[in-house]
Amino acid sequence: MSESILSALFSHASQRPDAIAFIGQNALGEPETLTFQQLSEQVLHYADVFSELQSRCIAIYAENSLSWLIADLAAMYAQIPCVPLPKFFSPAQIEHVLSQTGTDTLIYDQPLQGFEPCGELQECAIGRRAEFNNESEHSHCVHGGILPGTVKITFTSGSTGQPKGVCLSQQSLDQVTSSLAQAMAKQSGLEKHLVMLPLSTLLENITGVYVPLVLGLTSVVLNGASVGLQGSSQFSPEQFAGALMKYQPHSLVLTPALLHALIAVTRHVPQLAGSLQFIAVGGARVTPQTLVEAHRLGLPVYEGYGLSECGSVVSLNTPDANHPGTAGKILPHAEVRITDDGEILVRGAVALGYINQPLASEWVATGDLGHVDERGFLSVQGRKKNQIITGFGRNISPEWIESESQQWDALRSLIVVGEAKDRLMGVVLSQDVEKVTAAIAALNCQLPDYAHICQVILVLSPQEYRALLTANGRPKRHLVEEQVDLWCGNIASFQNMIKRIDI
Repeated sequence: MSESILSALFSHASQRPDAIAFIGQNALGEPETLTFQQLSEQVLHYADVFSELQSRCIAIYAENSLSWLIADLAAMYAQIPCVPLPKFFSPAQIEHVLSQTGTDTLIYDQPLQGFEPCGELQECAIGRRAEFNNESEHSHCVHGGILPGTVKITFTSGSTGQPKGVCLSQQSLDQVTSSLAQAMAKQSGLEKHLVMLPLSTLLENITGVYVPLVLGLTSVVLNGASVGLQGSSQFSPEQFAGALMKYQPHSLVLTPALLHALIAVTRHVPQLAGSLQFIAVGGARVTPQTLVEAHRLGLPVYEGYGLSECGSVVSLNTPDANHPGTAGKILPHAEVRITDDGEILVRGAVALGYINQPLASEWVATGDLGHVDERGFLSVQGRKKNQIITGFGRNISPEWIESESQQWDALRSLIVVGEAKDRLMGVVLSQDVEKVTAAIAALNCQLPDYAHICQVILVLSPQEYRALLTANGRPKRHLVEEQVDLWCGNIASFQNMIKRIDI
């Protein structure tokens, strides 16, 4: 199954024109569908629109919708670099992305400064940067940083304040999609996928749009609020349960935080698990206890591993090759080796590089530590550096937030924790609840929502706090994470040493 994404679309449109490719909703929340024939026509039409606009780089700034995927596939057909722009990025991060890519055309459901409307795409508008009306300036701005052969530029959520743009080729996207489609094709009865993550997330872009297209399946694409997800870390279990009951999907792709939500709602409404046949979970580590609980409830959960530089997916457990506690077997498009110091390196279908920076080697250094067992299952043991990966799959540098916090005297001692947790926490040496609470609230106003500190542990004793630091005053991060888990597990026992504040 080596068919490309676009050739698969046109093949299905020719052979099964009336089969439903995507189910979505209009601006009124009413259901609407796209057959393969209708989708192919829309893709060809808007590819012509983008070509007539002489678009050099297209960004999509919109909630999940049929408009989103039409714009994405039309840009792919027209061979114009496409930049999915996360709605949860801060204004500064959005401007950084637009500047780095030289975006001249914007598909949006919410206006951004600098773009003038010049058309419509279903429920979205098409905007054009006014300053790029000058062709010579347009050419200079747009071609500066995008690597030749790029069709997709995916920006990480930003382990620091400046997200990094990963340039992917059509060949890379086709190879990863084909590899996943081969794995999914072995599972009988998979006919309908429900998109849960933002399509601006490369993982869902591939698994929620490209893989169903190649397999000829139906994918349900709703805005975040309709499936319970708002922003990058706010969630309504009731909305989630309602979407599962209404659409009866056979497959989902979830972050660990969303898996925890699915487990919780399934405990109350066991029939929610009835239609589900394959649930892939990735973006951060899943504890073995979580997987055991999921399977006990009848949830077919399988853990995987990947990163944007490697097309989002490198390995995956499946029903016929499953080893819980590992990240699964290496998929056909990828090759993995482990360095002497334990770092995972990946080759195959990797990115072209970053904006203005081609990859220096065919092997991508992931920054993750792990090993491959004798059966070919990959285990991931943690980050080589001090990066936090939250339960929502957001990569965050604690040093970034701690640096930003130094504007407030009350936060000079802040240590940020939250590995694999649903929310970030702060540890602060202080006894002043009011000052710390006010400072954290002010800090959060300067950060994107996925980097907000949602809970603070006040350490009342300087001696207890110093035990968390190295001799030169740096946090012993693994020790801090362990100590916070201990404190939170039995607050009453430590009430003379700490106070916990919910922000």
